[in-house]
Amino acid sequence: LGSFSGRLWPLLPRAGAMAVDMAPEPEADQMQEEEVLACAFQSWFHLFKDLTFKSEIIPLPEDFVRYLLADGIHVPSKTKSSAPPGAMEDDAASNGSWGSGGDSEDDPEATFDFPELEEEVRSAIQRLNGKVLPKLNWSAPKDAHWIHGTLKCTSPSDVFTLLKASDFVSHDLCNAFDHCNCSRKRPEAFTLVLRRWHSLHESSEFRVFVRDDHLIAISQRQTSGFFEHLLQEEEQEAIRNAISTFFEDKVRGRFPLSRFAFDVYVDIPPRRRVWLVDFSPWGASTEPCLFEWSELGRLSPGPLLRVVRDQMECHGKLENFHQIPLELAELNSQEGLNELLEKAERVLAQKEQS
Repeated sequence: LGSFSGRLWPLLPRAGAMAVDMAPEPEADQMQEEEVLACAFQSWFHLFKDLTFKSEIIPLPEDFVRYLLADGIHVPSKTKSSAPPGAMEDDAASNGSWGSGGDSEDDPEATFDFPELEEEVRSAIQRLNGKVLPKLNWSAPKDAHWIHGTLKCTSPSDVFTLLKASDFVSHDLCNAFDHCNCSRKRPEAFTLVLRRWHSLHESSEFRVFVRDDHLIAISQRQTSGFFEHLLQEEEQEAIRNAISTFFEDKVRGRFPLSRFAFDVYVDIPPRRRVWLVDFSPWGASTEPCLFEWSELGRLSPGPLLRVVRDQMECHGKLENFHQIPLELAELNSQEGLNELLEKAERVLAQKEQS
């Protein structure tokens, strides 16, 4: 992990993991409780199962939720038996502890064991061709990518470690309703979603914004990359038409909200098939990508399509903020968020090479 202290955001106590003031809250209308609930994966998957990637939903026991909220990173004790042959026995990810705590006779709370859940996860992974992307009700652990160098999981221990290390998952557990004017702090139950792994082209991912049941804007989803072919007028028109047709034929009138965002993947030509990836509530907890929430509230139906037009317009990846050392994160008081994220990417690249 390089010359820094190694105090990374995912290793902080969960209650304090978001202690640094990252950026001013974007201007957006008040989010509604029912909008957040409608965008939970288990709420919409059955309606759009034929339009999205194959997935399985596993209810999470409350003991496992408490495990995710506990300090440090501890892999449930039984998962070490699923390590691949030849793995080092003293590997931190396989001996039941990582970070603070660990399995200790002096700390009985550090021992976790979920054999039934582990078996459910293992069986689901096998049914999904052996490789999955995990997420909770709303969020995938993108900020924990550094743990394995990928979000692709092939075993229960892979899944549990990513979930445990992620601030994005912690947000689902503790802060999903923070931007709503309601007393609810969490959903009635949490679920683990396992999605069949697909290697996707980042240039084919888009976030779509709907207001008053009208398609108003489309943004390149991965704003950290510049893709020259997206500048071609013919390409933009084809993407706009494919997504507009998909919305009118498959989403409008089928999804219960009148304002929301949804992510899609558009196959490369000539097929141009549109795959539904996810739904997100309209408001501050959803990244507006190449737009601002105040702007989205004023736009007329179009839709307006935006892509990154050159390298200078690339944004830093927000998830990288959560995996940089505290020494760098604390610079946020002097620097803008984009500048901070760019510096984070440079530091992480240097650390990977060292």
